[in-house]
Amino acid sequence: MRHRRRYKKLRRYSEHRISMLKTLFKNIINSPKLEIVTTISRAKALVNYSSKYITFAKKAAKIKELLNNAPEEEKPKLRTQLVNFSRKIYSVLRDKKMVKALIDLGVVLNSAKKGESGSVGGYFKIYRLGFRRGDAAPVALVKLVS
Repeated sequence: MRHRRRYKKLRRYSEHRISMLKTLFKNIINSPKLEIVTTISRAKALVNYSSKYITFAKKAAKIKELLNNAPEEEKPKLRTQLVNFSRKIYSVLRDKKMVKALIDLGVVLNSAKKGESGSVGGYFKIYRLGFRRGDAAPVALVKLVS
């Protein structure tokens, strides 16, 4: 039974698992089509792990848009919030160019207007591709829906 289990361990110790998920997340952002091929269990863990940071990117993009039209007395507060979200994203990606790319992707995700306004989640689509040739592991395509 899986009572009180919040996430899959993927048969790795915590530092290795977190490092692997960060690398998969970076690979999705760096790929031109915003997709990668990995095993199904890693794909599911990746979706759970990275949805939070995409939400941060969407919020940062919204604050960035508000910053352009805000009155002068509100700009310091908005800048502080933007820096806060950027630092949260930077804590995972560790690359300023990738943080900027993810916030730009947040602009695209905000403009998509899927579902009701303010909806969170549903950023990824997982397509099953079959089995890997070497070890017969079930493989999936993880695509960031924009």
